[in-house]
Amino acid sequence: MKRLAIAFLVAAFALGTVGTQMARAQAYLLIDYVGFDYEDPDPDHGDFGEPGSGYNGLGEVPGLFAPLVSDYTNNEYTYWIHGLTQVNRQTFGSFIVVDYSVGRLDVYEDSKTSGTPHDWGTNPPSALAPGTFIDGTNIISGSLTNFRFVFNTTNGTGSYEADWQADGGTQLGNIPVADRQGWTFAGATKNSTDIPTGYYHQIDGQVFLNNTPVRAQVKSWGGVKGLYR
Repeated sequence: MKRLAIAFLVAAFALGTVGTQMARAQAYLLIDYVGFDYEDPDPDHGDFGEPGSGYNGLGEVPGLFAPLVSDYTNNEYTYWIHGLTQVNRQTFGSFIVVDYSVGRLDVYEDSKTSGTPHDWGTNPPSALAPGTFIDGTNIISGSLTNFRFVFNTTNGTGSYEADWQADGGTQLGNIPVADRQGWTFAGATKNSTDIPTGYYHQIDGQVFLNNTPVRAQVKSWGGVKGLYR
């Protein structure tokens, strides 16, 4: 049954229906992020998601929504996806499905005047990354569970999804205890001509709730993404 479900997910991704269904869902958005991903550790420096590899992501957070509070005039906001280790890898034709252990998503606030601007550098981890992304104040942090990545080796695109539960950061108290779990962490990856050396894909994603009344701003997935294009 599990293999059948994975096969269905791969087929839906190949046909583009997964993204369509997300776009139609009414989402209560908390975090919007864009950036690049890489593997650490990366045992063979080759195929994506090999045994012993770890998934990581770095980038900017162009959208933080109520009950989180932001000040984009004076601060920059960055994120770090880390702690995810490959636990299972399956191949379906040109698709690779990778499952990961429990990991983390952390969001940081850093002053534009007294802080350090983020710098991708090359071949992370390095002296610049993730260091320049995580040297500010950790405002919200949480665990990632059931992380699954579906990757198309033909065109280099992919999508991923996990469960996210807030459990740390200076703004954790802004989120009522009853609203700290049940969030969906999801995103898509693609190839790009400006991917920094040593990173795998450009990534674009959100942390959101679907069709559940919570204390957060109501937006459609497609509507929110339109704000940053």
